[in-house]
Amino acid sequence: MKFRSFGVALSGGTAKSVTHVGVIKALVEAGIPISYVAGTSGGSIVGSMFASGMPISTMEAVATNMSWRKLVSIRLTRLGFISSQRIEDFVRETIGNLHFEDLAVPCGVVATNLVTGDRKVFRSGPVARAVRASCSIPQIYLPVEIDGEFYVDGGLSQYLPVETALEMGAEFILASHLAPVDPTYRRPQNILQLVVQITGLMARKNFPISVAKSHFVVHPNVDAYSSFDFEHAAEMIEIGYDATRRVVAQLRDKWEKAPAPADKIPGV
Repeated sequence: MKFRSFGVALSGGTAKSVTHVGVIKALVEAGIPISYVAGTSGGSIVGSMFASGMPISTMEAVATNMSWRKLVSIRLTRLGFISSQRIEDFVRETIGNLHFEDLAVPCGVVATNLVTGDRKVFRSGPVARAVRASCSIPQIYLPVEIDGEFYVDGGLSQYLPVETALEMGAEFILASHLAPVDPTYRRPQNILQLVVQITGLMARKNFPISVAKSHFVVHPNVDAYSSFDFEHAAEMIEIGYDATRRVVAQLRDKWEKAPAPADKIPGV
């Protein structure tokens, strides 16, 4: 039987993005070959680690040792007060100074053009800088300049990068979706939470389209955790792992029964 190529789309989620590590762990343990990975914002950090060929155990160790201190540096300017340079440094220190062309698994990183608002998918050039751009939440982080253009958080244009994975060539997409399961309004406790909540509103405008285009969605419930809560990374990884492991049989059945590439209907 010829299966459709399997792709994974990893949503944004700030600190909650470590949950994706658990999702990928369950897929790897189930023997499901991931041929493509696309990531937005925090999902791009996890996606780049996996795409580099990093063992799952190492990904878990890195994720549980992440902290905001490692990812931010204060820099007072007219455009913002936090530089995302440390995100770039962190990714480079974690996977090496790799270019997309060097990755073991094809990877797409989604950012948003600050001038046009259009989605930008990075698939060539330095991985670390693209991930930095994808993670640069406006009003928290400074925009990132790449080739004369300025980029910010990919969630503003494509929070759940299903379309990106499809465009890369994946024929069956599992979407790892970290938006709130219960989107009830919660009063922000500080300016950072307020900005993340505003960014989340923008994401809510685009991710329903992506969900509809995916073939399977895993939606781990990490509502109990803060967007800045790296202290409970191990718990969130376990939640992602359990949520995926519970549906592996259903996922595999749907993947195996999906029409083979030769049977693909144009435009579908």
